[in-house]
Amino acid sequence: MPLQNSTTRYGSVTRFLHWAVFLFFVHQYLGGNFMTRIEGGHTLFGLTQGNYYDWHKSIGLVLLLLVVVRIVWRKLTSLPDWAPTLTPAERTISHWNETLLYACMILMPVTGYLFVMAGDYGIKLFGLYDLFNPIGKQAWLADVARVAHIVISYVVVVVLSWHVGLGLKHHIFDRDGFLRRMLPFSKP
Repeated sequence: MPLQNSTTRYGSVTRFLHWAVFLFFVHQYLGGNFMTRIEGGHTLFGLTQGNYYDWHKSIGLVLLLLVVVRIVWRKLTSLPDWAPTLTPAERTISHWNETLLYACMILMPVTGYLFVMAGDYGIKLFGLYDLFNPIGKQAWLADVARVAHIVISYVVVVVLSWHVGLGLKHHIFDRDGFLRRMLPFSKP
């Protein structure tokens, strides 16, 4: 499979970045739910609440880096043409949906970082290294960032629902091979 995108398919680099970001978002969603629901002193799957917080914050930073790489790669390589089976309305909505999704992919880790640093919770990178806090404790900023992080998480659910729903609609009902353009191990 070619590294770069063609006019009809996404290349292996784009696919890798797409699915890596997706898997990290799933991890963050699950980890975020676990860490906020587990009680102090208890474990879930062998991890404490603190472990989940450390991993959530650490993966959030990795996710931010991965999204930046994804955006740079997107600027360096051309995209495939629109799938011919997309209606004009689907193309318009998909364009805006994708723009919003990229904004969310940047804003989620940034607001999370601002929340934990301004809240003076800090980040212990993968439970090993305490990262320097360049912000210092600022309660108002922590409050704003926390609310923004939560609101954006709901926006992500809505945006991803459209993204996944459109793909499934074309795959299940239209049977047009739409998903094969991005699925990791599919053949043209």
